[in-house]
Amino acid sequence: MNNKNAPTHKTARRLNTILNNNLHVDKRYNTINSNTLANELVNTKINSRHRLLTLDIKDLYVNIPIQETLNLTRTQLNAQNDKPTTHQIMTLLSTILRQNYFSFLGQIYQPDKSVAMGSPISSIMAEIFLLQIENSIIKHLKILSFYTRYVDDILLIYDSTRANPDNILQ
Repeated sequence: MNNKNAPTHKTARRLNTILNNNLHVDKRYNTINSNTLANELVNTKINSRHRLLTLDIKDLYVNIPIQETLNLTRTQLNAQNDKPTTHQIMTLLSTILRQNYFSFLGQIYQPDKSVAMGSPISSIMAEIFLLQIENSIIKHLKILSFYTRYVDDILLIYDSTRANPDNILQ
């Protein structure tokens, strides 16, 4: 959805730059482009027990919980900035995220959860939220030989002989 006519678009664009400068978002699970992915796959040891799985996160932006993502962002900002800077960024971010609305067939809607489609800050908010999930779950899955994500597309290679609920974390 085109967000350029939204009242907060210019502010969101500037805030995106500020967030990128004030947050050090870990990109260890991200693939930058197809060349990088190809190089990573060439260096991955696989055998006949391994299986390839691709996933797509359905409706990524409209499923990002705002309050949880704000809490994660605040924690990261507090760790890397002084309190006044964090407070200013969080006040602006909260205001922008809460002004998430769209029109459809002449009606105006405001979803109660999700980041605005097409907003300049949607991608960094999704990245913060997904990284939290990846840091708490993916790194503990010992069956994985390879895991990467490009926005909402996931590619993983896992050892099928270890893929049962009893030893998935071993």
